[in-house]
Amino acid sequence: MRSLVTGSSGLLGGCLVQRLLERGESPRLLDLVAAGDGHPASGAGLDFVRDDLSDADRVAEAAAGCEVVYHLAAAQRMKPHFDAWSEAEIYRRNLDAVRHVLAAARRCGARRVVWVSSSGIYGIPRGIPCREDHPTHALGAYGRSKIEAEQLCRAALRDGQDVAILRPMSLFGPRMSGVFPILFEWVRRGQPVFLLGSGRNRIQASSAWDVADACIAAARSSAARGRAYNVAADPERVPTVLEEVHALIAHAGTGSPIVRIPAFALRAAARVLHVVGLSPIVPEHYLLADKDYILDIAAAQRDLGYRPRYDNTRMLCEAYDWYAAAGPAWRPAPHPILRLLDRVMPARARTA
Repeated sequence: MRSLVTGSSGLLGGCLVQRLLERGESPRLLDLVAAGDGHPASGAGLDFVRDDLSDADRVAEAAAGCEVVYHLAAAQRMKPHFDAWSEAEIYRRNLDAVRHVLAAARRCGARRVVWVSSSGIYGIPRGIPCREDHPTHALGAYGRSKIEAEQLCRAALRDGQDVAILRPMSLFGPRMSGVFPILFEWVRRGQPVFLLGSGRNRIQASSAWDVADACIAAARSSAARGRAYNVAADPERVPTVLEEVHALIAHAGTGSPIVRIPAFALRAAARVLHVVGLSPIVPEHYLLADKDYILDIAAAQRDLGYRPRYDNTRMLCEAYDWYAAAGPAWRPAPHPILRLLDRVMPARARTA
């Protein structure tokens, strides 16, 4: 089966490409950047189209002849390619990309579009576990773009297109970027790990390998047409954030101390820093970091046969192992605010 994978060089893209190759498929790849060394597509001889999804005709050319389009690409400020983009540009580019992918799939007669949305559309959960019918409330430009893009998908369904939507939690796996490499670097160096709040809350995560399997299942399941599915780790096996971080430090063996920062203080500071463009984290992180966030995955289990193989601790430790072995190219540049925290907080905050 011929397919197109957008965002193929990213964390989820790499895992999906590998899963498709294991099935004997040769997907076409579309991305802003080419796959680097160690990526499953490197040396595989796959068709690659370099594009940022801003040109509808170029996207249509890439999709020509494809039966399934997996749309994974999305801009987010915590990703290194987009850290200089404004919130408005992230919002606009993400929406334009979905418009162009849907139009391309319609033009080429693709049987199905599998689009990866986000659990970020739910905002701060009103209750857990959070089901797919939970009200939506964006906390930033990324979440707003996902909510409105889902509306575009529903409009396409009404026009006769076939679209399935997945809503993962934060993704873990090889080649991951964003906020968690900051944690990995603290642990790798044995530096203090800064925790927002008590760490007694539970936040589910998603393995990119599990979500890649869910993408393939969503492309094939007749029940998935027009449906949105939560995909994440088993909600019954989610430890507290504090337990998870302790497990990672024990796994790494570096002895990093854990420094708990009062949630209200860090949140207030992050809001101010965000306004002036100096926050090392985005609103989706500092507004949710001390909240319980668990998704109900029953619908994906029923319709897609989704069975997550990774729990939070396993995916965190395996992602850390990849990061520690990957070398300096994957290490985040030290943010000035985080450097300041390293210097002043350990003497003044309580360790866990």
